[in-house]
Amino acid sequence: MDIRYEPIRDCFFDTCKRQGMLNVAPVSLVPPHDDTVYFTSSTITGLKSMVLNDQIPVNGVYLHQPCFRLHSIHEPFYDGEKIKYPGYFNMLGVLVPADSILNLQHTIIDIMDNQGIDRNKIKLNTTAKEPMLVQELKSYYEVEYDTRQPKSYDWTYGMGQDITGTGMTFYIRQDTGEYKRLGQYIIIYNKGKPIAAEYGCGIEVFLARTQNYKNEYDAFSIAPILHKNGRSVDFANEHVFSSVAAAYSTGMSLKNNPSKGYKKNLLCIIRNLLLLKERDKLSNEQILNILKQYTMVEFGDDKFVATIMQDLYQQEQELMVQKSRAEAFLANPYNRTKTPSEMEAKLQELYPFYIRYQNTLNQNQKARI
Repeated sequence: MDIRYEPIRDCFFDTCKRQGMLNVAPVSLVPPHDDTVYFTSSTITGLKSMVLNDQIPVNGVYLHQPCFRLHSIHEPFYDGEKIKYPGYFNMLGVLVPADSILNLQHTIIDIMDNQGIDRNKIKLNTTAKEPMLVQELKSYYEVEYDTRQPKSYDWTYGMGQDITGTGMTFYIRQDTGEYKRLGQYIIIYNKGKPIAAEYGCGIEVFLARTQNYKNEYDAFSIAPILHKNGRSVDFANEHVFSSVAAAYSTGMSLKNNPSKGYKKNLLCIIRNLLLLKERDKLSNEQILNILKQYTMVEFGDDKFVATIMQDLYQQEQELMVQKSRAEAFLANPYNRTKTPSEMEAKLQELYPFYIRYQNTLNQNQKARI
């Protein structure tokens, strides 16, 4: 784990421990017995059984959970594009039963105070429809009500339609005066009755926000390694390298995967790495060095990097095949009778990887002009 994360995690843990909470182990990135997600995407993923079976310890639980989200793997990455959601990240979380909701609010205050955050820099954004959310917090922080879309305050958990959540977002003021998201606190309901509450914050986001990082990607573990290897830290570099490493750290590959759904996601992830290689003219040696160094820091083991490189080479061959066939399609006199839109649609249908490759190179060329 990145040494910058340890003080944040340890302070969080110490605060929760003093509140009598129980530390629980994280689940694996591929969560067992949960078909509502592909990968563990939040601290609640491994705690669902506690919620459903009313087994949350009286003072609650806390944990450090590695997470992986797929939101951005299908987005194109062009120069200057900003990531909407990180792929792999580390999350700190708390879950308490309904009887401890107000106690959790005080725990959150203690977490912020113990991290050395000025209360005057914190702002809460929530809905006035659930006053219990801010019952204890409103005396300590500025509160902003219903300034976002109503759906921003509503949550679902993949535990059936009766299990829902209503939440708030914590923001922290940066040196620029801008407020940026810090963490989220949610009350969980079963058929409208409060049954639990949770609080979570990403370690990387917490580091970036509290230290006023101008480039938030520099807060991720991959950043020092990219800098060491002469790479900038941006959407493509940070997101693609860490996502590939996280997915393959589970032991899955294009030849060894549990379902078509996972293979589809892995295929997109590894192709993103190939597009990054082509876009930035990276060598296999550069990619190997970055992945080896990163996986040792983040996962403590680089044995699966060889599998990544094998699948990368396989997809490189597939790209060459699609490129050759697409060029033959364009050169065929019969196809010239089609309209440009028909040609484009057919190419997208037959050779989607090649088209994405061309779009990536063309868009980045435009960005540099």
